[in-house]
Amino acid sequence: MTDSTPTPGADAIYFDHHASTPLLPEVLEAMQPWLERGFGNPSNSLHEYGNEARDAVEWGRAQIAKLINAKPEEIIFTSGATEANNLALQGRFRFKPISQSLITSTLEHESVAQPAEYLEKLGFPVYRVPGDSTGMITPEVIRDQLSEIDESDNQPGLVSVTAVHGEIGTVNPIDKIAEVTHRFETPIHTDAAQAVGKIPVNVHDLNVDMLTIAAHKMYGPKGIGALYIKEDSVIEPILYGAGHERGFRPGTENVPYIVGFGMACKVAAADLEEEAKRQTKLRDELRELLQKGIPDIRFNGHPERRHPGNLHFSLPDVNSLEIIPKLSQYALSVGSACHTDHPMDNPLIQTLNLPEKYARGSIRVGLGRSNTEQQIRQFAEDLTVAYQMIE
Repeated sequence: MTDSTPTPGADAIYFDHHASTPLLPEVLEAMQPWLERGFGNPSNSLHEYGNEARDAVEWGRAQIAKLINAKPEEIIFTSGATEANNLALQGRFRFKPISQSLITSTLEHESVAQPAEYLEKLGFPVYRVPGDSTGMITPEVIRDQLSEIDESDNQPGLVSVTAVHGEIGTVNPIDKIAEVTHRFETPIHTDAAQAVGKIPVNVHDLNVDMLTIAAHKMYGPKGIGALYIKEDSVIEPILYGAGHERGFRPGTENVPYIVGFGMACKVAAADLEEEAKRQTKLRDELRELLQKGIPDIRFNGHPERRHPGNLHFSLPDVNSLEIIPKLSQYALSVGSACHTDHPMDNPLIQTLNLPEKYARGSIRVGLGRSNTEQQIRQFAEDLTVAYQMIE
């Protein structure tokens, strides 16, 4: 480690857009003036610096609201999706009777799974429903769980189900799940960090009460996110301070990042359908090429209801951690079970009914705006060669 300022130098082909995305040029350009000159505090309306900053925050809020068809006042800024998920879950149960219960799934991101564990330690009942063999959480399994709770001494307090699974790309039927939860007079939250900006998300069509968004998953900056809170939803803050963000989230708003977040939403709104079709075409071509090169490959997740840029597959009789070093020219992600001595205990492996020979061989390709047909063709060729070398 030296004292010199660190600078990025990676130049691998980027296939990890589910983990994070690069800033769009338009986003960086929008942020730049607020990094250089827009230093005012948006809570101070006594001078133009504060007023300009406040206007910038509200512009960003309006862009996010427009993308998901919400009201601007229903958008609460957070430091990211993790904080938004914690606010949704902890805020819903704060000061509630211990008989209130949380219904979630076995396939949630850790930023939902761990708050659920925390609530459980506090004494709240937590019920975790499984996915089907495609990793989908069905309305029926939620209905059955709510019916069971309804017949007990507990009361359903919240349902939280991810919109798009971050590893295998399966898109859950949140609108149909919401129909079920509302029949039981139970609010629903969805972690839509992997959905917003990639597939159409309309909070009214989904009929959700809370929805989580992350800027860095959609070509905005890291360190900024938002929670949509339907105007009649009842939750409490989990942090205390001044009355920022309708009292839900104290702390001076991060003006440059909010502007960047807003610009990322504006860009996404302009070409969402076109870009999704382009990525879907690349993804499907990559699937065909890999199937030809490695006939025993297994593709995971729902075959149709899936993230347009997601391809998740498992290779037989290998550990992905052996394959990845041979593909150093690509930035990829391996499946979570590859890191454990007991992959068959992994909830995702169990859900997908993966045979043990495939359990450690998972790789996630996350396509994005920068990826091309030439890149996916070269990757299919290079992966086939790397697999054959190990085999």
